[in-house]
Amino acid sequence: MLAVLQIIALLVYPSYWLYIVLILLVTICENFAVAKKADQVYPFLQDKEVKKLDSDIKNTIVKNVKAMIAHKIGGMAVFSTSNLILSKFVGLAAVGLYSNYYLVISAVNSFAGQFFASVTASIGNLIVLETVEKKVKIFKVIEFIVAWQAMIVSCGFYVFFNQLIELWLGKRFLFEEPIVNWLIINFFLMYMRKAVLAFRDASGLYWNDRYKPLAESVINLIASVYLTIHYGVIGVIWGGIISTLLTCFWVEPYVLFRNSIEIKLKDYFKDYFKYAAVTLLTSVVSKWLYTKLFTEVTIINFVLGVVLCLVVTNAVWVLVFRKREEMVYLRNIARDKFGMKFL
Repeated sequence: MLAVLQIIALLVYPSYWLYIVLILLVTICENFAVAKKADQVYPFLQDKEVKKLDSDIKNTIVKNVKAMIAHKIGGMAVFSTSNLILSKFVGLAAVGLYSNYYLVISAVNSFAGQFFASVTASIGNLIVLETVEKKVKIFKVIEFIVAWQAMIVSCGFYVFFNQLIELWLGKRFLFEEPIVNWLIINFFLMYMRKAVLAFRDASGLYWNDRYKPLAESVINLIASVYLTIHYGVIGVIWGGIISTLLTCFWVEPYVLFRNSIEIKLKDYFKDYFKYAAVTLLTSVVSKWLYTKLFTEVTIINFVLGVVLCLVVTNAVWVLVFRKREEMVYLRNIARDKFGMKFL
């Protein structure tokens, strides 16, 4: 609705002020409508006589809200400084090229975020009501799904990222292959955090790793500035990877497994590196097949290549992990609920 109103407004009266005012007005109307609906569905919210919140519960809420704010600020500091560092030490042209690649990566993350936002409540219910064994089982299944998704997307990026940019914008907007490869590695590291973060959010463990975002942002800033000065665009990517490996990579699963899900950290990393190894090998094989079959960058070749990549990645994953408990669990769901008898 907002987008339609903004388009009409710009066509009738091209003013950026009107564009901004529409955002404000529509947001106010949406909030008012949500408030009215909440009053209808939950009338007890209008009760005047309410018990005072227990001080322990209040302190826990305040503590976690403070920790959430720290996480948000840390996340913004990490993800919002790349363009500033590039513009300062490399130039605006590099920012433009980097933004094109980052836009594609952000679109994938945004799409995936919708899925994980929808299952967080169910994970919270699982954590509160189910047994220790069930929690571990479902975490491993979700981690398996995340790794599967990360493998498919990372493989696709490795084979087609520059082809996509070339078809979309042209050859002059391409990065060198080493830069693209490091972007993909950074994407894989970030994407593989999604299962842990989903369970962390559902468990409310913001306070337990409250110093992590501060450490991550400081390490990222220092490493990115230093490496960008000495190595250019690739330095800012290295800075992000270094900050992730030194903080998020081990702190987030450590906090989760220590406080919510009873899994040994070494077992988690065993599976992690298995998934990473399969992703690497599959990406190399897929790119080799693509270069053998297609020599020109065209839309038809791109589409056929995507189909080929999807077939190869999924076939390899199912073949390698066909006997894993997580695959058996997903296969049974596919057969029982969706009638996929061929699995």
